[in-house]
This record gives sequence, C-alpha cells and structure tokens, in this order.
Amino acid sequence: MIKKYFIEFFVLIFIIQGFIVGQEKLTDDIEKKVDEYFAPLLLEDLISGSILIAKGGQILLSKGYGIANREYDIKCTTDTKYRLASVSKQFTSMAIMMLEEKGLLSTKDTLSKFIHDYPNGNKITIHHLLTHTSGVVNYSSLPDHYETWSKPHTIQQVIERFKNMPLNFEPGEKFEYSNSGYVLLAFIIEKVSGKTYEEFLTENIFKPLGMNDTGIDSHTKIIRDRAVGHYNAGDGITQADYLYVQYTNGAGSIYSTVNDMFKWDRALYTDKLISPKSIEKMFAQFIANYAYGWFVRDAFGRKLIEHRGGINGFLTMIQRFVDDDVVVISLFNYVSPFVNEINRSLAAIALGESYNPILIPYEVELHEDFLKQYTGKYKLDEDFEITISFDKGKLFYTDPDINLAELIAQNNSKFFLRQTVALVHFLKDKEGNVNRIVIQQNENQFPCMKIE
Repeated sequence: MIKKYFIEFFVLIFIIQGFIVGQEKLTDDIEKKVDEYFAPLLLEDLISGSILIAKGGQILLSKGYGIANREYDIKCTTDTKYRLASVSKQFTSMAIMMLEEKGLLSTKDTLSKFIHDYPNGNKITIHHLLTHTSGVVNYSSLPDHYETWSKPHTIQQVIERFKNMPLNFEPGEKFEYSNSGYVLLAFIIEKVSGKTYEEFLTENIFKPLGMNDTGIDSHTKIIRDRAVGHYNAGDGITQADYLYVQYTNGAGSIYSTVNDMFKWDRALYTDKLISPKSIEKMFAQFIANYAYGWFVRDAFGRKLIEHRGGINGFLTMIQRFVDDDVVVISLFNYVSPFVNEINRSLAAIALGESYNPILIPYEVELHEDFLKQYTGKYKLDEDFEITISFDKGKLFYTDPDINLAELIAQNNSKFFLRQTVALVHFLKDKEGNVNRIVIQQNENQFPCMKIE
C-alpha cells in the first residue's frame, strides 16, 4: 500500500514538472517571437511601450520595449505607467453597472433624470450613451478641440461645449463613436454616487483589485514611472503636446500598467465587482458590434472582446479572447503608423496563428526588371503627385515635399519609406498590372492611382 502511494506521488510530481517545463517553453517561445518581431522596429526607433500576454491566468510575457522618457533615457518596463486613452471607457461602463446593481440608476434611465435641462435628454438613455448610439456630437471632433484640451475644465464645463448642439441622429438609430457620451456618463457617476469620478473608480475598482499603479492622470501629480508620449512624422521624434487630462474624464483620463491591466482582465472572469448577469449585459453586442465600453467581434475564428485607445502620444489596446482565456495588452507611448498590424500580430503570436513581420532587419533583394514595373507617376489628389523612379538597382520615391527617398524592400510589394516613417504598398489590377499604391502612415492609408 505504501509502495502504491509512493508511485502515485512520484507520478504526480512528474506530471507537475512536465507541466512546468511545458509552460516555461511556451513562455520562452512567446518572448522569442515578440522580441524578433520588435527587433527591426526598435532598430529603426519606431516603437516603444510595454506588452503583456497571458493564457489561463499564466503570464507568458510581460516586458518593456524601447524608451519611456527620451529626455532622461528611461526605458520602458512592466512598471511603466501609460495613459490608457479610450481603453478608459471600460472602467466607466463598469462603474455604471455597479451603480445599477446597487439600485441607484438603470441603463434605461434617460439623461433628463440627471441633467434636467439637457436638450432632447428625454430621448437619450444611459444605454445609448454606453453604446455610442445617442446621437450626441463627439466633442473631440469640434474644430477648436485641440486648442481647448490644454485648458482646465470641469466635467460640467466640457458638457457645456456640446450640450446645445443638435443631435447627429435620433437616439438608437445608429452607431457613431462619441467621447461626449462617456463624459456624460462620468457626470452621472458623480451625481449618483456623491463622489468624484476618480474617487468612485479608486474606491470601487482600483483598490479592490489591487490596481495600485492605476489612477486618473494629472500633470500636477508626482506619478513615478510615468511614460511620456511621442510622435514621429519622419522629421524626428517629438514629445506630444500638453493635455489637461481631466478634460477627457469618463472617456480617456486613466493611466495604468500592463500588470494592473492583467488584474483587471482576471477580475472580469469573476463576480468580484459585479454579478455574472451584469457582466453578460456589459458584453452584449449592439450596433456595430459595440457593447458597454467594449467592441465584441470575431478574430482568428475566435470571440474577441477588445478596445483600443489613442491620445496625444499614446496608443493602447486590450484584446481578450475569452473562450481561449487569452489576453494581449499593449501600451505604447509612441504613435506608430503600424499599430493595427502590431496588435494583430501580437494576438496571432499569443494564439499560435500565422503573422507577418512589419519590417525585416535586412532589405529584400529584387531583380531589376521586377522593380521597374513599379516606376511611374501616381496621384493622391490634384495637388499631390508621386513619382517612383529606378536607379542603380534601387527604387526611389519623390513627392512635392520629398526628393528621391530610397524605398527599402520588405517583400515583393511592400517597401519602407524611412523619411516619412511610412510603408508603400504596390497593388495590381486583375490583369496583373500595377495600377495603384497605398501609403500607410500614422494609422492612415492614402490610395494613389497610377496615371502614367
């Protein structure tokens, strides 16, 4: 009998050791792939931020890449704090759900209940605000937005900027992303709870989850390990302009770390904050696959609950493949033109799916005759014409602002334009003739038709 127990014990130890070795190998594989993926981008100084990838509650990668503060040459780490931008919206929606569970409001309540004189407030519900179906003008799209966001504002003062503007459409009619809706939700949270937006989130979400490196950003606070936002438009890396962060309360004012965001991810699988029924309601899809502070869609044939954010110098993303219990968190303090591809590739690495590098650490050698098919003139608009020329085995790019910039081949049809930190994609028609290019820069794509 004793012998039997010893055998069972050693079998159990063997199984546990095998599991640990397997997890270590998986962790090593993930880190190696991400390191190799980022290496060419880091070599060109085109990215900086922190990444966390986890599966089944096990962290497979948590690491910083590049520089958090270039003035002081401080590197990005797992402790670096980043502005979350619109990833903040999920915390606002959680606060609303918590207040609903306490019976202090209902998502069916109209805006008039909280702001009595709000025009059309009797038509707009909390549900509309949460799902971007309210029709309320997005204050971020107002002409003077970038002149105004550097000035101190209370939530009420931000609301006054758009309050009396006509609705873009009847509430519930369609989806139109509006930061204004989430500012209104922050106001409702304050009015119902009797606490500031910051106090409510800190006391009811951040502290209970042990998210000690998360809060509302402020230029006057001393926040250790805070990243600085950066841009690169091809003429050198610059720091982002100043922003009075509370101007985005409710919509984008939170800072956090990848490790704290992982704690948030884990909590969403539990009833620690709200009941499973409320969690299900929060993640229910409405128009344009938007739920309450989250997009819910399919990716790689899997269910994905995600949201991205962008604010002066920061690009953020959380991707939750809930059926696989995989989360990918990326917090960047560098506005990269490649961020969408980066996030997709990170998810692919985490899921074991195929992906392609954005840049490779060498130039692909292509035959001269093959390169010459890309030469010619391409037109973006009446005032912007591009010339692709060939000389001494190389392709060169010229436009009204750039003269003979070398195109560095990444594959048969994709080239890196270092001068403007852009990718140039050559595309063909059905007959196989090159008929256009697409320039990918700063999250934008510019199609240009070949004219000769």
